[in-house]
Amino acid sequence: MNNLGCARVLLAATSLIGAVAAPAHAAPTKVWVAKGGTDNASCGAITAPCRTFQQAHDNVAAGGEVGVLTPGDYGKAVQPPGDFAKLDITKSVSITNDGEGEAGIQAPATSGISISAGQGDIVSLRGLVIDGLVGGGGNTGVVILQARVSALHVQSCVIRNFTVAGIGMANVGHSKLFVSDTLIRDNGSGSATGLAGGIFLSPPQAGSIDAVLSRVRLEGNDRGLIVVGDNAGTGGSGPSNVSVRDSVISTNAFDGILATAGPAAMAEAPTFVFVRNSSTTGNAGAGVAAQGPGATIVLSKTTVVRNGTGLSVFAGGQILSDATNEIDNNLGPDGAATAFFARR
Repeated sequence: MNNLGCARVLLAATSLIGAVAAPAHAAPTKVWVAKGGTDNASCGAITAPCRTFQQAHDNVAAGGEVGVLTPGDYGKAVQPPGDFAKLDITKSVSITNDGEGEAGIQAPATSGISISAGQGDIVSLRGLVIDGLVGGGGNTGVVILQARVSALHVQSCVIRNFTVAGIGMANVGHSKLFVSDTLIRDNGSGSATGLAGGIFLSPPQAGSIDAVLSRVRLEGNDRGLIVVGDNAGTGGSGPSNVSVRDSVISTNAFDGILATAGPAAMAEAPTFVFVRNSSTTGNAGAGVAAQGPGATIVLSKTTVVRNGTGLSVFAGGQILSDATNEIDNNLGPDGAATAFFARR
């Protein structure tokens, strides 16, 4: 082989080694969106932001963060057939707006955010406005369906104008929900028989939900908070443990707080709601309602006033109260707790 042939072989071998040894391009841990951004497979740098949360989510590394540079609507511009949300979250991610002005998602004919992340994943939403628009027919603001996401954190958000729920968790695994400093208003279609409203929680038989609501306002919904256990008495739901603190549940069209769980849930999957230092007022139905022997609501330092009914207990539900509650001046009966306890 002459010198030219040897050089060609050496060059080819060197190129092959370089191709094998070249490290894969790592996804960025921080991606940005802006109203003037452009969606593509490489967008997200602060100098070349994406236009939608979806593209930013797709580009960022798992466990990374999507930040907002300017106010705007960051839902998908075009949705493929069968897709029912303006943003589909499939991995651990934080989506954060810490700037001035509204940034979020308008979803007048669909859901806002659908979460189908995997077991152990954590999703965080902060500073967003998620809006179904008045008369728009958007389904659910933030929905977790058939997922095993470890935790969803919702902080300093506004979720409004959806026909089913502001936040909905059903058919989940063992999941946790943390909501703080958030307004959830005007959700539900106005049906007294449907379990719609601000926050709807219903784990399946093989799952569970632990939720902490702190400084949350549930206003003008069908119902404020709905926690559904074994409603049919068949043992078809998992347990729920919900803590509500420093929150306001007001002016909802039916009940402020409704916990329901049938007979099979008493031992296997109880529904438990603890309400402390909060108020439920101006709701057209009951301020606090417990239905079924598996449903227990505990009240402490809580005000229940100016509702259609104060406390409502039926079908074996339980409401436990201490001496620090104010249950008075409701339009109908104030109702009575099923048992009292002394604070330690």
